[in-house]
This record gives sequence, C-alpha cells and structure tokens, in this order.
Amino acid sequence: REPWPLLVLRCACALLYCFVHSVMHLLRVLLLNVAINTSSSAVFLIIVTNSFGEIKSTVFKKYTPESLFPIVASDIVERFYLVVDLIFVLARLSISPRGGAFTWSDIVYWLVFLVAIEVGTDWVKFCLIFKFSDLKASTLEVYQEVLIADILLCRSGSVDDVSRLFAEGA
Repeated sequence: REPWPLLVLRCACALLYCFVHSVMHLLRVLLLNVAINTSSSAVFLIIVTNSFGEIKSTVFKKYTPESLFPIVASDIVERFYLVVDLIFVLARLSISPRGGAFTWSDIVYWLVFLVAIEVGTDWVKFCLIFKFSDLKASTLEVYQEVLIADILLCRSGSVDDVSRLFAEGA
C-alpha cells in the first residue's frame, strides 16, 4: 500500500485543525476586545454567563479520581489560553489609537476581574465536585505529581530518569 496518500491526508487534517483552532482563539480575543471597548456590563455579562454554564455543566455529575483528571488538565489549559488572550487584548489596545471612554485603569480592572472570576469559578466548581463525589483533597497532589512527571518525561526522554528524580525528591 502506498504511504504518501495517507500522509498527505493526515497533514491536510492537521492543517485544517490548526486553522480552525487559530480562528477560534482569534474570535475569543476579538470578543474580549469588543466587550472591553463597548461597556462594562458586556464584560460582566460574558463573565457571569460563562461561569454559570461551567459550574452547571460539571458539578452535578459523579466523578472518580480518574475521570476528574481530564477536567483538571483542561482547566489548566483554559487558564493558559485566557492569559494568552488577555496578553493579545492588551497588546492590541496598546497599539490602537483610541480615544475611547475607558482609561487603562478601567481596562486593567476588568481584566483582573475576569481572571479572579475564572479562578473563583474553578475553585467553587472543584469544591462542589469534591464534596458531591466524596473525593479527598490529596487527589490533587496525585494530579500534580502526574503533571510534573509528564513535563519531566517530555524533557528527559527516559522513564528511568524521571523515576530517579522523583526518588531523589522524596
């Protein structure tokens, strides 16, 4: 069987995925930028709607430690995306010749408020998940060790090196 058509198909799918992913992030940045430039109530509405939907969709389910790990990992990625989006918005606002109604202190206030609400939402969400699923807080320590091991493994390339590092640290 010829491997080239399969390789070309996989590359085309990867390029399409990257394009759609980039467009989605661009739309998030654009939405955040428009919300900040229009009114403070728009930013507040976006924050509250997003937070309520996130809590509602995850809290009322039963989780095991294994099924909760992908949610924790996706929240970490989501927080990273949020910080990158905010950096893009600040960069865009810093180069725009705007004579808008908002000062830099107003903009920074809403961005800090956005991050605080996101962190608070995640905190409340995980408190409720841990309470309703009867999970122990030590589960988060296990997740931390797994994520650190993943980072060390991708840097070192050997499972033995990571095991040795954890043995030395313990």
